[in-house]
Amino acid sequence: MSKTLLMIHGVGCGGDVWDRMKRDFAMAGWTCEATTLYPELRTKDNPPAALADLTLPDYFDAATKTANEIAERDGEKPVVIGHSMGGIIAQSLAARSVVRGAIFLTPAAPKGCSVTDLRALRTFWNIVKVGRKNIPGGVFKVGPKGFSYGVLNAVDKARHEEIYADALFDSGRVYDDLLNPPDIDEAQISIPTLTIGAKKDRATVIKSVRKIGAKYAKASTPGDYFEYSNHAHWIVDEPGTEQVSADILEWLDQKLA
Repeated sequence: MSKTLLMIHGVGCGGDVWDRMKRDFAMAGWTCEATTLYPELRTKDNPPAALADLTLPDYFDAATKTANEIAERDGEKPVVIGHSMGGIIAQSLAARSVVRGAIFLTPAAPKGCSVTDLRALRTFWNIVKVGRKNIPGGVFKVGPKGFSYGVLNAVDKARHEEIYADALFDSGRVYDDLLNPPDIDEAQISIPTLTIGAKKDRATVIKSVRKIGAKYAKASTPGDYFEYSNHAHWIVDEPGTEQVSADILEWLDQKLA
């Protein structure tokens, strides 16, 4: 049995966000594919004008293409794990039946699962009003203070500058799509899924992630839900992330053995 894990990053990030978890999964025998979506457009500085044209459905299609390529190469569909925006992309792949298992890690919400929360509003304000912009109305990068507040609040402050240095510009249309998310029909999902929430999360707040977990508990194959009290949005690389990896690996063994 092939053991390939397609790892999809969040908005304003690249495939490097998975470096910490990749080590854990690789040691357990998983092949990790952690590519960056549209790397020629989503840059650290001076992004091209074409970046402003990207939409969330474009990301859905790009990830679907990668999943199909992995399936053709391996002879078996991959498992997908998505963080933040990557979480809603992973939900789309699950509904499209191009993966054999799916993990939604502090995921962005589909239609019907969003909540109003001042912490999340402050985080997004630091993207669309405070963060760097060089194409009016077109592309955005979160400011460092907003990134520290809304994303890295459970990470040692001594690491914030280093992590922020890898932040990428992203399309304003993608941010708009995340604030006005698409509907995903859980009845179309017949594979094992796992939704993971973090109580200290200020970007995809726990009330929203609980709703996502409840949504997929009603899927054709009922999904599972894990919640961590000491983690926040950057659960991919926080103190204690190794336990999250271990719990995911145990779940994978139980559901996909």
